[in-house]
Amino acid sequence: MASARPQFYHAAAEIDAALKGIERCIRRAEGVALVVGPPGTGKSLLLLKLVEQVRDDFDVALLTGASICTRRALWQSILAAIGESYRGIDEADLRIAIVERIRGLAAAGSGLVILVDEAHTLPTRLIEELRLLTNVPTPLPAVHIVLAGTLGLEELLGTPRMASLAQRISVRGYLEPLDHTETLAYLRTQVMAAGLAWEELFAAGCDDAVYRVTEGVPRLINQVCDQALVVVAESNRLVTPADIASAWRVIQRLPAPAGLEPDAAPRSRPSHIAPVRTPAGDDDFSGDDLAVIEFGAGDEGLFVDHAGEAETVAGVTDPWGGPDVELVFDAATDPFEEFFASEEQAGERQLIRGPDDFRGCRHVASREGQTLGRVLATITQEDVGQSTAEPTDRQDPVASGPTPVAEPADTDEQAGVAVADDGEIDDSDMVVIEEDLHEAGGVVGPSVLSVRPSDYRSLFTRLRRGDHRG
Repeated sequence: MASARPQFYHAAAEIDAALKGIERCIRRAEGVALVVGPPGTGKSLLLLKLVEQVRDDFDVALLTGASICTRRALWQSILAAIGESYRGIDEADLRIAIVERIRGLAAAGSGLVILVDEAHTLPTRLIEELRLLTNVPTPLPAVHIVLAGTLGLEELLGTPRMASLAQRISVRGYLEPLDHTETLAYLRTQVMAAGLAWEELFAAGCDDAVYRVTEGVPRLINQVCDQALVVVAESNRLVTPADIASAWRVIQRLPAPAGLEPDAAPRSRPSHIAPVRTPAGDDDFSGDDLAVIEFGAGDEGLFVDHAGEAETVAGVTDPWGGPDVELVFDAATDPFEEFFASEEQAGERQLIRGPDDFRGCRHVASREGQTLGRVLATITQEDVGQSTAEPTDRQDPVASGPTPVAEPADTDEQAGVAVADDGEIDDSDMVVIEEDLHEAGGVVGPSVLSVRPSDYRSLFTRLRRGDHRG
């Protein structure tokens, strides 16, 4: 079964040492105990075994951290585990009930043992609440806490905010996957607990195969062996290493390690290595002869390098048994440089420092921009003291609303575009929108176009889809 069962407890070295150390910590009131290990290594089983050994002398509350997220749920879980009422009671009264029970147990020479499985999922504020229970004043320490979780639990208790609890930890038990010897002993212990013998169910080499696929994780060992027995149940035969590999694929959906897959059907092999001639004029191979070598179990004609000499060996089963080949790439050169050397740039990039830098670019100006430019110029003149009054012919763009749209003018002067004395366009008072055009076959001269507000929609649409033809 997936859940831990104490009757199938196997006293491996690490888990048995942790069990004895934690039981001693509880009975001698040494402090908080910690159990850390990867998933499937027996943390839950250790706690269940611990319950069996101390429940005759203590009240025991076995909790699962993943199901507790509030203080009220924590107090209710403890009271329910020790047989006290917990429904319809206020949170403060729940804690008072636990404190009274602790004092009663201490007066009788007993105590309360709180075991928390999956403690790495418990919020830190609730771990701190458990620590505060150990401060209940009694003649002798009457609250014993055991936290079990993954490596994340130890990292959590190493943070500065958990320093007070970390100082109270007196026993740390670390669980690891079983080694090869312990795995073989574990397999025979489990089969013996079922009333059978290992040799009656599994063929030679199955124990090694189980260790290879599970790497000694007890939970995976149980699942793989059980699934392998299901595979051979109808055929009434012993389990083979190939069945262990099949069971692993069924459970994990992963390929088994090399050497455990069932032997493939023999394939026909050519009597000789046939040369293949490429078509004449092929640019990649230039008509060179290539040899076809088929790799597989029992293939012949594989070349193995011995002291720099090539030797043909028949019956070689490892296709990678040839000489080592080292691929060295020159990082100083860019392998993709040749593909982009002749690419045409999509547009010109210029550093813009002021209005004069726009003279060589195509311009688009609007009448709103002209009005805004005159307003800015007027404000600038007022700031420097060059003008004390606003022009009478200027309209406030905010108060008067949008400027009426006029038909395009034939000349720059008619369109209201300022022209300098030298005949060039004065764009210092314009709001410019740059399309970043690049036209091949000639240089685009500066031009300023008067556009309607509706033309902006067409402009932005072309910009979004990357169409710069307009």
